[in-house]
Amino acid sequence: MSLLSNLSHLLVLTPCLNMFKSPTQAHNSNSLSAALGARSSPSSTSASPFSSHSRPSHAPVPKGFASLLARASSSQQSQTSTPISIKPARPSQYKTTSQPPTPLKNQRHNHQQQQQQQLLIRSIRSILSSQSASPPSSSTPTTSYETLYSITEEQVSLPEQCSDLYQRVKLEMERAVGQIAASLRSNGSSHLTNPENSDLTWLNQLERSWSDWCDRVSLVRNILLPLDRSYLLSNPQLLSIWDLAMDIFGYKILQDSELSLQAVRRVTSSLNLIRSNPEGSDSNYQKLHSSIASMFLRLDSYRTLEESILQASSQFYRIESEAKLKAIKTADYLLYADRRLTEEAERSSWIYSDKRGRDSNLEIVRTELVGNHSDVILQGLPEMIEQNQLEILKIAYDLLKGVEQLPKLRVAFGNYIKSKGESIVQDREKDDEMIDRLLAYKERIDRIVSKSFGSDSELSNVQKDSFEVFINKRENKPAELIAKFLDQKLKSGNKTMSDQELEHYLDEALILFRYTRDKDMFEEFYKRHFAKRLLLNKSASSDAERSMLLKLKEECGPGFTAKLETMLKDVELSEDVMKSYQAHLSKASKGKESSSSSSFLAPDFELSVNVLTQAHWPTYPKVEIMIPEELNSAAQTFSDFYQGRNSGRRLHWQHSLGTLSILANFAKSGGGVKELQVSTFQAVVLLLFNRLEPGAKLSYSDIKAQTGLEEKELKRTLQSLACGQIPTRVLRKSPQGREVEEEDEFYFNENFKNERRRIRINQIQMKETAEEQKSTEQRVFLDRELVLQAAAVRVLKARKTIKHNELINEVLEQIKSRFTVEVSEIKKTFEILIDKEYMERVEGERGVYKYLA
Repeated sequence: MSLLSNLSHLLVLTPCLNMFKSPTQAHNSNSLSAALGARSSPSSTSASPFSSHSRPSHAPVPKGFASLLARASSSQQSQTSTPISIKPARPSQYKTTSQPPTPLKNQRHNHQQQQQQQLLIRSIRSILSSQSASPPSSSTPTTSYETLYSITEEQVSLPEQCSDLYQRVKLEMERAVGQIAASLRSNGSSHLTNPENSDLTWLNQLERSWSDWCDRVSLVRNILLPLDRSYLLSNPQLLSIWDLAMDIFGYKILQDSELSLQAVRRVTSSLNLIRSNPEGSDSNYQKLHSSIASMFLRLDSYRTLEESILQASSQFYRIESEAKLKAIKTADYLLYADRRLTEEAERSSWIYSDKRGRDSNLEIVRTELVGNHSDVILQGLPEMIEQNQLEILKIAYDLLKGVEQLPKLRVAFGNYIKSKGESIVQDREKDDEMIDRLLAYKERIDRIVSKSFGSDSELSNVQKDSFEVFINKRENKPAELIAKFLDQKLKSGNKTMSDQELEHYLDEALILFRYTRDKDMFEEFYKRHFAKRLLLNKSASSDAERSMLLKLKEECGPGFTAKLETMLKDVELSEDVMKSYQAHLSKASKGKESSSSSSFLAPDFELSVNVLTQAHWPTYPKVEIMIPEELNSAAQTFSDFYQGRNSGRRLHWQHSLGTLSILANFAKSGGGVKELQVSTFQAVVLLLFNRLEPGAKLSYSDIKAQTGLEEKELKRTLQSLACGQIPTRVLRKSPQGREVEEEDEFYFNENFKNERRRIRINQIQMKETAEEQKSTEQRVFLDRELVLQAAAVRVLKARKTIKHNELINEVLEQIKSRFTVEVSEIKKTFEILIDKEYMERVEGERGVYKYLA
């Protein structure tokens, strides 16, 4: 068979030799080799990816051809002296050269292609093998790879070889990735027995395997580029060489249950280790994680990795947060949670490949640190507010807002405000301090809302609603004390504070007034204090008084301040009356009115009288007192003057509201003359001692008989003169003590000393008794009944007929700016109006009223 094969080759080559060699010109064996090589080269002319110059025009000569050419060359050299003699062939023999290749020739060509394919596959196997050396660098000669590229081109030129080549390349890739997977499994198992083989070591191996695989596949893809460009383009159902390699690696590594679990577990374990040691450096792992994440992303398995990391984050912070809550205070826990979120935000920037993953991670961490523990966190809210921890409260607000738990914060904040505020309002032992405490409390809450809660509108509304609830937990008293607080501030005014500070206090007190529902109660007490300030000239600033009236008018309407404005107007008119009175006295003293001069004797002291409209001023109890003759004469002179100008009007003197300035001489003590500013009652008592000898005493009963004062007022007056502060004790009491008894005796204090020349001796203020308080409330309640009746009549007059519920709503709407009342009280009002025949029920229509003109 070997001989026949050689003969066959010779028969085929003979015509070829004649083609390239003539009798006159002989060619050497190299020419023949070149001719044969050119004949066997593929027709493709595509450029090679391995060098910048064009591909060589010939391919390597197969091994069988090379031996045959060698024999032909040696035979030619041995016959150089004699021309080659070849018998002419028969025509039939020449015809065979133009016929299709013989079976022997096809076999030889197929055999050659198979050998080339085997060479190519062995080379690819060597390149892909993880046990072989790394792919050569750019400095390595590229001739051998160009040869492989040429073989690929030749293989692609034969369609029947493409499918086989593609399948064999696929098998080689599967074999190579299988080796990588086996190595990873082996090292993963050894981790159980070798602690030194840590998660990072295994992940580094995975990263190197991936990186090395990409480099090797890139080289293989370049070699098989003709296969990609021709065969695979025409077969879109097949993957390209690169995609095939990626698909196999992903399937063998990341879709393998064991290896995928190990990869994910080791990544999450490494991240948890970094979380457990936040102060350590994580720069080395960042690069490794970035490469592994890129591998998962390229192999379409990133979502699996991301979900596993998110689950690990959730579990890590769930365990850690529960332990922290048990170990530290709420304020410290909030600092911890805020710090953890900041760290996790920075860490997420390199853990996750996209914004969606980063946002999901932060949302999970917020939920575990804050959302799942919001109830426990809010239990510590009262302590943080009590300690005024503004920064911690701001962190709490931001964290709860991030997990959409602000509704819970609003509830907890409102409950605290109501609980703490009610404790202040219900503390009856500290009623005198109630408004100051409420203002300080409100200022603290305002600061929290503005600085810690960012002036959140919903929380501001919670603050207002909560203040309104707890202030009205105790009826009437807060309104009364607000009026008293304003009285104190308007008395002291700019004597103890600047105008800006005074305005601030007025505005803050007005806010508390806005929360109260008993505005009519406030009006009653404010009117009383306002009257005393006007009549006793105790207002520190008339501008402040007018400013407060404007504020009340804007808040409650002109009807609320109508009486107060009339009171102010009465005082102004009284000044005009006194000017006329002084002018009248001046004329009388000059004898210009001789017919009546005896009735208008000018007093030895200056008299100032305030003429008030009784309907607009508070009702004061009439206190009987025996006025000294000089005072009584002056009062009678003014009465005659006023009634002479205003016939039909009657004057009622209110001595309890009068004040006097008297001069006292303390010569013995060296104090000299002092001006004492006292009330009318105090002046009447002091004038009694002008009739006594030095050192003489008056008993309590004597003073009572000569002044005619009732017991309560007398004791209060004597106590202010003899038992007050030492610099104001113009009288002395025997025996000494702070209380005045009926057995006591009083005498002038000749040793009185005070550096000031003008001395104000304040009247001892009597605490309002329960009966007096009840009397004031009853007057307010009576006024409320009248207001309700007036409101109902106004509605009935306008509507003529109206349903029961509609009338109730209309009445409530009209009175809401003054006070609140139960519906049962309004029903009683309807019954009273029916009895008074202002309204009646419509027959045949249930629940309908009709106005009676």
